[in-house]
Amino acid sequence: MSNLMSTLNMSANALGVHQSVISIISNNISNMNTEGYHKQKANLGTLVLGLPIGNSVDAQVKTSAGVELINVERYTTTFMDSYYRNQLTNQAYLNQMANGLGDIASLFDELQGQGLDSALEAFYKSLDNLNQYPTDMAARINFLNSASTLTDSMNLLYSNLEKSKNKSLGDGESQYALENSEIYAQMKGMNDVLTQIADVNKMLIASQTGTLENNNLLDKRDILLKELSTYGDFTIDTLDNGSVNVSLKGTKLIKGGEVLGTFDIQTAASYDKYCQAAGIDNTNECNAVIMIRKSDGSVIQNANKKFDTGAVGGIIEAGTSQDGTNIPAIQASLNTLAQAIADVFNEIQTREGAFYIDTVDGNLQLSNADLDKYMIFVANDGSDVITAGNISINSLLTEEGGYNKIAAAYFENYDPADPDSVDLNAVGNANNIIALLNTKNDNTAAGFDSIGNISFSDFYSGIIGKVVSGNTAAQSAAEAQNNVVASLDNQAAAQTSVDLNEELTELIKFQTAYSASARVFSTCNGLLDTLISLGL
Repeated sequence: MSNLMSTLNMSANALGVHQSVISIISNNISNMNTEGYHKQKANLGTLVLGLPIGNSVDAQVKTSAGVELINVERYTTTFMDSYYRNQLTNQAYLNQMANGLGDIASLFDELQGQGLDSALEAFYKSLDNLNQYPTDMAARINFLNSASTLTDSMNLLYSNLEKSKNKSLGDGESQYALENSEIYAQMKGMNDVLTQIADVNKMLIASQTGTLENNNLLDKRDILLKELSTYGDFTIDTLDNGSVNVSLKGTKLIKGGEVLGTFDIQTAASYDKYCQAAGIDNTNECNAVIMIRKSDGSVIQNANKKFDTGAVGGIIEAGTSQDGTNIPAIQASLNTLAQAIADVFNEIQTREGAFYIDTVDGNLQLSNADLDKYMIFVANDGSDVITAGNISINSLLTEEGGYNKIAAAYFENYDPADPDSVDLNAVGNANNIIALLNTKNDNTAAGFDSIGNISFSDFYSGIIGKVVSGNTAAQSAAEAQNNVVASLDNQAAAQTSVDLNEELTELIKFQTAYSASARVFSTCNGLLDTLISLGL
């Protein structure tokens, strides 16, 4: 009778265990397309009620209670998780750099014939035309128009580069621009992920390992850690209960279920004011300054240097004045070009002995102190320093009759007392416009030393070359890294993803076991009814 009851209990227990296994298989099949899901497997073992007395088979059978569900194993790739997250960090950084350089490259319209190089070529063509017709009003106006187109092209290119930088980092002053920037969105995203990781940690600490609940929490944890790794190079320490501690370059951000530090961000202007008030030297070179506010009340004022990789690192590097093909470096090169153009042409236009046409009677007039007012290129903001962003045509040349102030001729030997003796078209005379025109190929004039004594066109081609080569290299590096991550994804999927054929095989196996246990239970139950009816 006792053996029959024991068998009945074993079969009943087996029914429950096999039903649980079928539920686990069903859970796998249900989540076979769920992102981040790791397949799970039931590990079974013999359920022993106690140690048998003696070594008889009967005694061992009496102490055995059948099968038990030991735990639910989650398939993982623990050995490569850290490496994989590191590759995700590199991928985010390289893709960010590739996207940034791609945006920069798209701002240069040289292939469409609408870029700065085309404007420079048109400018020299107008000079050539003016050389042929130095006293012609239309030729002079055309020259000023082409010069204006050149400055407008430089202004537009500089402005578009500035907008691209502001889109990523804000303008360095406006809180509104900062809050609508990419870096601000990244900062909010990091804080959100950190909060979610801490919440999952709390649940992991409270859950029992080797259960469906615990495994599902581990899936969620891993998804969050992968997302966090795309922002920067975070250090992850995994504890025995599955919870994680998170830090960034030595600064602890999460410990168990507690958030120890969150990110904040300020404009560079606000950061400067804060530093000045606190007596801190500002070494920041970025429009936006990331800060870490710790739970103990302390603040790391400038955490930008903690992001040297990841998407945040890519944004910061693309917007800081480091060497390379980033926006500040390109803007600096354009500024050098703009200043050189202004220096070269203004020096020739205003040098001693230059002549211009008198606006009253058409006579040639000698240059004098007032002629300095008629420089061709000036800064439209009144600054002494000319940049690609502020270079413009002198408004005194574009006002009515101002085109006459273009110095048409220059003579090393001239008679200041007899300006009427000068013939603008005299063969052999040293012509100011020829001097201007010669700057296309002759790079010895004052001002060319700032660009390495090469032509304006060659200097600009060098800028484009850096942009193109930098963009090409960035795209190639990003593509290569994407392939690395894709390969790791495939390796992880081979180990952790659900195989439908495998699951169906397991399902049939445990359905059969369930049916067999049910038959044993039914048989034992029938025998028990018979024995009871016989009064045994």
